Amino acid sequence: MKQLLALAAFLATPALAQDLPAAIDCYQTSTNAKDIEAYMGCFIEDAEMIDVSRSFEGQDAIRAWALREVIPSGSTFKHRKILKQSEGYAKTEVDWLSWVVHYSYWWDTDGKITRMSLQYAD
Repeated sequence: MKQLLALAAFLATPALAQDLPAAIDCYQTSTNAKDIEAYMGCFIEDAEMIDVSRSFEGQDAIRAWALREVIPSGSTFKHRKILKQSEGYAKTEVDWLSWVVHYSYWWDTDGKITRMSLQYAD
């Protein structure tokens, strides 16, 4: 009976962070923690961040933008689901503040983000 209850609890548990690609897990974990150093560790040095129509190139520009617009509300970020995925890429649906938005991630073989695009959901 104990084994059956344990199995039922396991099956009812939502997907864990380790089910996410490393780049997405890094982004979500560091954003939720409001940890700018961990956040910047998710990106390569010359990464690009596209926030709707604004582009931020390189870690210095991404850091300044993140400190203004991401980190203060980081605890509101929640990955919902992966909409599309291929090697080194995923388009996701997330909760951010009071919106549902689409985040597209591109990453290298080390799992570091090379490019991200944040867009309003269709």
